[in-house]
Amino acid sequence: RNIYLICSNPLIQIEKTISIDEKIFPFTLNDVAKYHGKKSRNGWYLQQLIKLYAGMIIPGILDSYLVIDCDTHFINPTTFITKDNIYLYNPGTEYHIPYFNHMNKLHPSLKKSHSLSGISHHMMFDTKIIKEMFELIESYHNNKKFWELFLEKVDPKDYELSGASEYEIFFTYMWLYHRDRMQIRHLKWKNSGKLEIDHNYDFISVHWYMR
Repeated sequence: RNIYLICSNPLIQIEKTISIDEKIFPFTLNDVAKYHGKKSRNGWYLQQLIKLYAGMIIPGILDSYLVIDCDTHFINPTTFITKDNIYLYNPGTEYHIPYFNHMNKLHPSLKKSHSLSGISHHMMFDTKIIKEMFELIESYHNNKKFWELFLEKVDPKDYELSGASEYEIFFTYMWLYHRDRMQIRHLKWKNSGKLEIDHNYDFISVHWYMR
């Protein structure tokens, strides 16, 4: 319905999109730094939290919303939800143990229980389910806020090497608690150092570290 761009610079304006100032969220880059110091990966953790909180913070956003990483480009028309309101998830190939350790610290039920990765640079989220997940985790930790727990539970030795994944957490939660609301389907995609308009792929992610 709407395309939102969440920006550190709210003056950015692109036709047919709505720019959202990241400062409307209940945490900032400085809040991230309080937990692990000022490091190059702080922004990476901030954007993960923004994705999870977007449905609760952005005015007028629908309960079901699609997140697409800013370096990911869809080449072909793609469906993300069925007519029966089932969310479609494309599995990735990552197997990063610090992600699993981190989510298990958030709640003991959050264990990798499938052979798939939820990481493929986009994801359908559901605000009602996210709130349910937050409640489960926050109640386990004496009602401490989720975003604080998310940052606190990152192992310092893994911080600069990717110590948490919002996609892996939500994918695992859906798999464990709402498998009837999700369906796995395989898109054709790749990671690349440049954008190539190749219609053999549904999407291409152009990562900074590959450029």
